[in-house]
Amino acid sequence: MGLLYPGALVFFAIVPALVLAYLARERPTRVTVSSVLAFRALRGFRKERYGGRPRFDWMFLAELLLLCLAVLAMAGPFVIRRSNPIAVLIDNSAAMQASMPEGGTRFQDAVAKTEAMLLASGGAGKISVYVTAPAPRRIAPPYATIAQARRAISRIKPLDAPDDATAVAALLADIGSGAHYGKVIFASSHAIAAPAPPLVHAITSGDPIPNLALSSFTLRREMFGAEALHARIEVSNFGTETKAIEVTIDGDGTRVADARESLAPGETAALEFPSLPPARIYRAVLSPSDGFPLDNVANATSGAVRAVSILFITPTPADAQGLSTIPGAEVKTVAPDSFTPDDLKRADVAIFEYSAPKELPLVNALLVMPPPDPVFGFAIKPASQIDIAGWSKTDPVTDSVNFRMLNLRSGEFFGEHPWMSAVVSGQGGGLILRGTRQDHRYVATGFNPFPYLGKRNLPMSVLTLNMLSYLAGLGASSAGYRTGEPFLVPAGVTEVTMPWGRKMKAQPGTLFQNVNTQGIYELSGPAVATIPRAVNLDDLAVSDLSNSQPLKVEVAPAPPSAASFAEKASISPWILLAIVVLGAFEAAIVYRRRHRMAEV
Repeated sequence: MGLLYPGALVFFAIVPALVLAYLARERPTRVTVSSVLAFRALRGFRKERYGGRPRFDWMFLAELLLLCLAVLAMAGPFVIRRSNPIAVLIDNSAAMQASMPEGGTRFQDAVAKTEAMLLASGGAGKISVYVTAPAPRRIAPPYATIAQARRAISRIKPLDAPDDATAVAALLADIGSGAHYGKVIFASSHAIAAPAPPLVHAITSGDPIPNLALSSFTLRREMFGAEALHARIEVSNFGTETKAIEVTIDGDGTRVADARESLAPGETAALEFPSLPPARIYRAVLSPSDGFPLDNVANATSGAVRAVSILFITPTPADAQGLSTIPGAEVKTVAPDSFTPDDLKRADVAIFEYSAPKELPLVNALLVMPPPDPVFGFAIKPASQIDIAGWSKTDPVTDSVNFRMLNLRSGEFFGEHPWMSAVVSGQGGGLILRGTRQDHRYVATGFNPFPYLGKRNLPMSVLTLNMLSYLAGLGASSAGYRTGEPFLVPAGVTEVTMPWGRKMKAQPGTLFQNVNTQGIYELSGPAVATIPRAVNLDDLAVSDLSNSQPLKVEVAPAPPSAASFAEKASISPWILLAIVVLGAFEAAIVYRRRHRMAEV
């Protein structure tokens, strides 16, 4: 037996104060009176006398015992007892949702086998329950009984998020070292590579099974002005037989595209859908279905194709008005006198009309009829009449442009440039230059393609869209969101609606952690429009159910006392219970005695 807080014994110094209180209390004296009526009316005159021979009654002993028990409880007494603590690690990652040939899922099989092993262990110590996804962690303080642990395990649900095999192996190495637990039960679809820690008892649920997986669903806008989106879907065959598959895409609940492919064993193919009609939410479904339906469905949103921010520096703001009608473009107009380099920090593309920056801009830029300047070093030759003499037929800037229909009036020709090449030229020199510097793209034109008129000037509009598409880097796929990976809450968003309908609070600028379910998350706020966000599994390592890699756990030698641990069991709760019972007993006796005296 020992004390957790022996310093609390100093409160035993209060005991002499209790003795002094009894010495100073009222003492009865004998008085001869003619009548007791006055004493009963006034409840008697009291006379106190300090000192004399102490007269300690049973109440003093009871209160002294209560005081000593209280001080002892504060000191935290404990007794040493032997126990065999058990750790239970349940794999609740996405792979555990796969079905088994005999029925049920891997997770259900793992839970049933874990409970059977717990019952067989006898329950000689506390039981700690851990899970693997989205990160390995203990879900609650240790449970005292097997029944409590089983109730906790029954509340665990498999997530759509993958596990971190490295982190799981590190946790197993820690709890299986023998320093904390005498036995570790690990239930998972992962086996443990030999040699396994001697204290870890592995339960492997599920044999390798073939699986078809829809691993990636991305959207991109090919160029400015195109409302239709280009979709790319990757499908994989983790099996031993060639499979004929079909992928269908629904846009806001309506079938918009489908494709068929034949996949050899172990093959991954990319299906292209070049022209999806506009929709808010797209849903792709892979068939035939199999024993792991989680990776047979994926979602994407048109809002994931980010708008391109254009900074237009011009002395004639009317030239920029037509750009705002282009789908996927956000335009901000700034006068040359008001422009500062800090404005470029919030822009994807900069357009300098009749001007040039004082230093090389750190964003992709279009320079429209720029003056001679020391930064770019343009050699300018003004021209009152421009005739196009030639152009590159394989350049992205000139793609699909009918230059013969362009009606260019006045402008300027460019002389030979040190690092920009001419993709369109006239009789007097270059008309469109294109080049790369410090990993940024730059285009210069010797004529003004603005304002953007759309179909009213189709050849010039196509050329303008080509230049902006090249500078904005359009054609890149949108980055998707994955289960188990937190995402940053955008500005203005204060609430996130989960795929099953529950609303959760969110704080702009922070990471939203509860991303463990595949589906559509709706981000909303009082001053912003609702933003749909698609979250998918998109993990080929999880989808490869025919080749589950075993966990490599670093083996640590178990200490000699690993099978039996010394545990400090506090007895303070029992002491507090004794104080309550003794105090109630004393109060009951005092009440009864005073009640009898009042009746005399």
